[in-house]
Amino acid sequence: MQIVRTSNQDISSMNLMTPAVLPISERHNFTNNNNSNNNSTGPMAGDEQLLRLQDYNLLYNAERQTYFQLHSNSGRGPSGPSNGNRLLQQYVGNKLSAAFGLNVNDAKESIMQLTTQTVRLYDAASLRQSHFNPFQPTRIIIHGWLGNAHANVYSYLVPAYLKLSDGSYNIFTVDWGRGAIADYITASYRVKPVGQVLAKFLDFLHVEAGMQFEDLQLIGFSMGAHIAGLAAKHVQTGQVRVIRALDPALPFFRYAQEKERLSRNDASYVEVLHTSVGSYGFDRPLGHVDFYANWGSQQPGCFWHECSHWRAFALFKESLEGTAFEARGCQPGEWQQLTRHKRCPQPTGSRLHMGGDLGTLSMEQLAQREGVYYFETQARPPYDMGPAT
Repeated sequence: MQIVRTSNQDISSMNLMTPAVLPISERHNFTNNNNSNNNSTGPMAGDEQLLRLQDYNLLYNAERQTYFQLHSNSGRGPSGPSNGNRLLQQYVGNKLSAAFGLNVNDAKESIMQLTTQTVRLYDAASLRQSHFNPFQPTRIIIHGWLGNAHANVYSYLVPAYLKLSDGSYNIFTVDWGRGAIADYITASYRVKPVGQVLAKFLDFLHVEAGMQFEDLQLIGFSMGAHIAGLAAKHVQTGQVRVIRALDPALPFFRYAQEKERLSRNDASYVEVLHTSVGSYGFDRPLGHVDFYANWGSQQPGCFWHECSHWRAFALFKESLEGTAFEARGCQPGEWQQLTRHKRCPQPTGSRLHMGGDLGTLSMEQLAQREGVYYFETQARPPYDMGPAT
């Protein structure tokens, strides 16, 4: 397993599992620097220092107000009373709360009893007492703007993952509702600290429980896709293997540098699904593979942009249930033709299925998945239209 670190300092001496120690903030220096190579003086230097301090405060608050809850089918793991459809929501403080919560409101559809357990960052005892199993694959799902523990993306995807026939899963969902339920600009500023806190949690799972990064996937919707990318950037004890980005948010991220948003370099394999190009969703390719559903813009049966945006996790859910959305390849440079003119002047002739868990694919198989693809769907579920022609 590849080890990724931000400095040459030994990981044990960094004491990752100690509260208030933030290795990712090593880049910040809040002391006066009299080095002759630093000639910054006056208001500009003070403004930069203030901005760094504000970033640190956001991260500090996020770290202390973060809760993690593990989702599993009742009866799998240590015996005890089932929580059924109970949702543990915990919000602490009046500042940014990046809460990792679990939505179990989809019982009508899933027809299953779901259990939630709180796993606290730095609290190894809570991790040991949970149902977390390092020998099972781990999936972490992250909602977007205006979402919370009850986000529709969780109601769709959590039961879909737990109903997969290829084994049990450790399912975590991220509730950063105290940060996301705000005006769009404010919420966008909170994406980075939430991503950094998620990175700390991934390191915690690896160090304390032996979670293997090759068994991990991050699934992010809208702003959550950028949180997934930022978390992968800041992980210190390994490299994230797979990121599934469901219609990554476009506004205020379009012109951001790669270090501030999702990019293909964040994980060994990054797969992106576009459903609301030009409104809520990113337009240009961001991953190793980019799928444009219905040319990436307005989805069939949708009459407002939010509907097309949400269609991303509805399609992904259907793919987890076994639907094969067969997509056709197009030259990567033709993505604007796809999104603006709904045509592919230079088809590659290749075919690729969108979605599915991909957990059984080797790194060699994932490396063969590359390019820009498009497919069409029905207006209502089941969305699949069968093999591409």
